[in-house]
Amino acid sequence: MVLSRDYSDHMRVITSFDDLDPVPWVNGAGETTELVSLAGSQALTPDRLRWRLSIARLDRPAEFSPLPGLARTFLPIGAEVVLEIDEQVQSVTPAAPARFRGEQKVSLVGLEDPCFALNLMVEVDDAAGAGTGAGTGAGGERDALEMSTRFTGRGLFAVSLNSVPGYARFQLLRLDEAEVLPDHFDAAVLH
Repeated sequence: MVLSRDYSDHMRVITSFDDLDPVPWVNGAGETTELVSLAGSQALTPDRLRWRLSIARLDRPAEFSPLPGLARTFLPIGAEVVLEIDEQVQSVTPAAPARFRGEQKVSLVGLEDPCFALNLMVEVDDAAGAGTGAGTGAGGERDALEMSTRFTGRGLFAVSLNSVPGYARFQLLRLDEAEVLPDHFDAAVLH
Protein backbone atom coordinates (compact mmCIF):
# COMPACT_ATOMS: atom_id res chain seq x y z
CA MET A 1 0.00 0.00 0.00
CA VAL A 2 1.35 3.44 -0.89
CA LEU A 3 -0.16 6.51 0.71
CA SER A 4 0.21 9.98 -0.70
CA ARG A 5 0.76 11.54 2.70
CA ASP A 6 3.97 11.45 4.74
CA TYR A 7 3.17 10.80 8.42
CA SER A 8 6.78 11.12 9.61
CA ASP A 9 6.20 14.35 11.54
CA HIS A 10 3.53 12.71 13.74
CA MET A 11 4.74 9.32 14.97
CA ARG A 12 8.14 8.57 16.48
CA VAL A 13 9.91 5.33 15.54
CA ILE A 14 10.95 3.35 18.64
CA THR A 15 12.50 0.37 16.83
CA SER A 16 12.50 -1.23 13.41
CA PHE A 17 12.43 -4.86 12.27
CA ASP A 18 15.00 -4.05 9.54
CA ASP A 19 17.57 -2.98 12.16
CA LEU A 20 17.33 -6.13 14.28
CA ASP A 21 18.64 -9.68 13.92
CA PRO A 22 16.29 -12.67 14.18
CA VAL A 23 16.76 -15.23 16.94
CA PRO A 24 15.62 -18.88 17.12
CA TRP A 25 12.35 -19.73 18.83
CA VAL A 26 12.76 -21.23 22.29
CA ASN A 27 11.92 -24.67 20.82
CA GLY A 28 14.14 -24.15 17.74
CA ALA A 29 11.23 -24.67 15.29
CA GLY A 30 11.48 -21.20 13.72
CA GLU A 31 12.82 -17.70 14.24
CA THR A 32 11.55 -14.36 15.48
CA THR A 33 12.71 -10.77 15.64
CA GLU A 34 12.15 -9.14 19.02
CA LEU A 35 11.00 -5.52 18.78
CA VAL A 36 10.61 -5.09 22.56
CA SER A 37 11.84 -7.41 25.32
CA LEU A 38 10.11 -7.96 28.66
CA ALA A 39 12.83 -5.87 30.33
CA GLY A 40 12.67 -3.18 27.63
CA SER A 41 8.91 -2.82 28.07
CA GLN A 42 9.41 -1.50 31.60
CA ALA A 43 11.13 1.60 30.24
CA LEU A 44 8.35 2.18 27.68
CA THR A 45 5.37 1.50 29.97
CA PRO A 46 6.43 1.42 33.64
CA ASP A 47 2.77 1.53 34.79
CA ARG A 48 1.80 -1.59 32.78
CA LEU A 49 2.47 -5.30 33.15
CA ARG A 50 5.71 -6.30 31.41
CA TRP A 51 5.28 -7.30 27.77
CA ARG A 52 7.25 -8.58 24.79
CA LEU A 53 6.61 -7.79 21.11
CA SER A 54 8.08 -9.80 18.25
CA ILE A 55 7.65 -10.63 14.57
CA ALA A 56 7.83 -14.36 13.77
CA ARG A 57 8.57 -15.82 10.36
CA LEU A 58 6.08 -18.55 9.49
CA ASP A 59 7.18 -20.83 6.66
CA ARG A 60 5.97 -24.29 7.70
CA PRO A 61 3.73 -26.00 10.25
CA ALA A 62 5.35 -26.07 13.70
CA GLU A 63 4.58 -26.20 17.40
CA PHE A 64 4.72 -22.94 19.30
CA SER A 65 7.19 -22.68 22.15
CA PRO A 66 5.51 -23.07 25.54
CA LEU A 67 5.77 -19.76 27.40
CA PRO A 68 4.12 -20.25 30.82
CA GLY A 69 3.11 -17.09 32.62
CA LEU A 70 2.42 -15.09 29.45
CA ALA A 71 -0.89 -14.12 27.85
CA ARG A 72 -0.33 -14.18 24.08
CA THR A 73 -1.93 -12.30 21.20
CA PHE A 74 -1.03 -13.64 17.73
CA LEU A 75 -1.74 -11.70 14.52
CA PRO A 76 -0.80 -13.22 11.14
CA ILE A 77 0.31 -10.61 8.62
CA GLY A 78 -0.52 -10.97 4.96
CA ALA A 79 -2.16 -14.40 5.09
CA GLU A 80 -4.70 -16.48 6.93
CA VAL A 81 -3.25 -19.31 9.01
CA VAL A 82 -4.70 -22.25 10.90
CA LEU A 83 -3.79 -22.82 14.54
CA GLU A 84 -4.55 -25.75 16.78
CA ILE A 85 -5.01 -24.54 20.35
CA ASP A 86 -5.51 -27.30 22.92
CA GLU A 87 -6.74 -29.65 20.17
CA GLN A 88 -9.23 -27.07 18.81
CA VAL A 89 -8.54 -25.99 15.21
CA GLN A 90 -9.25 -22.37 14.27
CA SER A 91 -8.52 -20.09 11.32
CA VAL A 92 -6.81 -16.83 12.23
CA THR A 93 -6.99 -13.88 9.83
CA PRO A 94 -4.98 -10.66 9.64
CA ALA A 95 -8.14 -8.83 10.78
CA ALA A 96 -8.68 -10.72 14.04
CA PRO A 97 -5.83 -11.84 16.30
CA ALA A 98 -5.96 -15.07 18.31
CA ARG A 99 -5.51 -14.91 22.07
CA PHE A 100 -4.24 -17.76 24.25
CA ARG A 101 -2.13 -18.48 27.30
CA GLY A 102 1.51 -19.48 27.07
CA GLU A 103 0.73 -22.73 28.91
CA GLN A 104 -1.63 -23.89 26.18
CA LYS A 105 -0.51 -26.38 23.54
CA VAL A 106 -0.49 -24.38 20.29
CA SER A 107 0.63 -25.42 16.81
CA LEU A 108 0.60 -23.77 13.42
CA VAL A 109 -1.09 -26.50 11.38
CA GLY A 110 -1.85 -24.71 8.13
CA LEU A 111 -0.65 -21.83 5.97
CA GLU A 112 -0.95 -21.34 2.23
CA ASP A 113 2.18 -19.23 1.84
CA PRO A 114 5.05 -18.19 4.09
CA CYS A 115 4.15 -15.07 6.06
CA PHE A 116 4.90 -13.18 9.26
CA ALA A 117 3.04 -12.91 12.55
CA LEU A 118 3.04 -10.17 15.15
CA ASN A 119 3.16 -11.56 18.69
CA LEU A 120 2.33 -9.62 21.84
CA MET A 121 3.13 -11.50 25.05
CA VAL A 122 2.11 -9.99 28.40
CA GLU A 123 3.13 -11.31 31.80
CA VAL A 124 0.14 -12.79 33.57
CA ASP A 125 -0.96 -11.00 36.73
CA ASP A 126 -3.93 -12.97 38.06
CA ALA A 127 -4.78 -10.17 40.48
CA ALA A 128 -5.18 -7.84 37.48
CA GLY A 129 -7.32 -10.08 35.32
CA ALA A 130 -4.86 -12.76 34.14
CA GLY A 131 -3.01 -10.49 31.74
CA THR A 132 -6.11 -9.88 29.66
CA GLY A 133 -6.37 -6.14 30.14
CA ALA A 134 -9.07 -6.54 32.77
CA GLY A 135 -7.09 -4.86 35.53
CA THR A 136 -8.32 -1.46 36.64
CA GLY A 137 -5.01 0.07 37.56
CA ALA A 138 -6.48 0.88 40.99
CA GLY A 139 -4.99 -0.29 44.26
CA GLY A 140 -1.57 -1.02 42.79
CA GLU A 141 -2.86 -3.27 40.01
CA ARG A 142 -1.32 -2.70 36.60
CA ASP A 143 -3.19 -2.96 33.33
CA ALA A 144 -2.05 -5.27 30.57
CA LEU A 145 -1.20 -3.91 27.16
CA GLU A 146 -3.55 -5.20 24.44
CA MET A 147 -3.30 -5.36 20.64
CA SER A 148 -5.95 -4.95 17.97
CA THR A 149 -6.30 -3.96 14.33
CA ARG A 150 -9.64 -2.17 14.70
CA PHE A 151 -9.09 0.13 17.67
CA THR A 152 -10.79 3.52 17.68
CA GLY A 153 -9.59 4.84 21.03
CA ARG A 154 -6.21 6.22 21.97
CA GLY A 155 -3.32 3.84 21.52
CA LEU A 156 0.13 3.99 23.06
CA PHE A 157 2.01 2.40 20.16
CA ALA A 158 1.40 1.15 16.64
CA VAL A 159 3.25 -1.37 14.50
CA SER A 160 3.28 -0.56 10.79
CA LEU A 161 2.18 -3.66 8.89
CA ASN A 162 3.15 -2.32 5.45
CA SER A 163 5.56 0.30 4.17
CA VAL A 164 4.11 3.80 3.75
CA PRO A 165 5.88 7.11 3.03
CA GLY A 166 8.12 7.82 6.00
CA TYR A 167 7.81 4.36 7.58
CA ALA A 168 9.14 0.91 6.77
CA ARG A 169 7.15 -2.26 7.37
CA PHE A 170 7.25 -3.54 10.97
CA GLN A 171 8.32 -0.40 12.79
CA LEU A 172 7.18 0.18 16.36
CA LEU A 173 5.85 3.73 16.60
CA ARG A 174 5.03 5.77 19.70
CA LEU A 175 1.74 7.62 19.38
CA ASP A 176 1.32 11.09 20.87
CA GLU A 177 -1.36 11.51 23.52
CA ALA A 178 -4.05 12.95 21.23
CA GLU A 179 -2.96 11.07 18.11
CA VAL A 180 -5.28 8.88 16.09
CA LEU A 181 -3.92 6.78 13.23
CA PRO A 182 -5.07 7.79 9.75
CA ASP A 183 -7.76 5.46 8.36
CA HIS A 184 -5.52 4.07 5.64
CA PHE A 185 -2.44 3.45 7.81
CA ASP A 186 -2.27 -0.36 8.05
CA ALA A 187 -1.19 -1.00 11.64
CA ALA A 188 -1.72 -3.02 14.77
CA VAL A 189 -2.42 -0.73 17.72
CA LEU A 190 -1.13 -1.44 21.22
CA HIS A 191 -3.41 0.09 23.84
